[in-house]
Amino acid sequence: MANPVIEFGYKHRHLAATATVWSGPGMLHTITINRPDTTAGATITVYDGVDATGTLIAVITMDQAVFVIPTTLEYDVRISVGLHIVFSHAVTADITVSYN
Repeated sequence: MANPVIEFGYKHRHLAATATVWSGPGMLHTITINRPDTTAGATITVYDGVDATGTLIAVITMDQAVFVIPTTLEYDVRISVGLHIVFSHAVTADITVSYN
């Protein structure tokens, strides 16, 4: 498999609320937790889709006690429909999504 970091660059999108990051096929490279949520049990849910009915990729617990800041989670997974991220509630978290 080709090394995507060396062979092409990544776009990034900074998020602090539920959003469709992009629609269409692509590759999710990383999700970086810049600032976790201050609410215990807060999560972000990641879908291959343009809404929360897409295929589940991950549920990330955003508890402030768990993360060393910043924390980067590497996925390098192909996305078919689009990338949609749902924050569990009005969060104080801040994440960056790297993708191509």
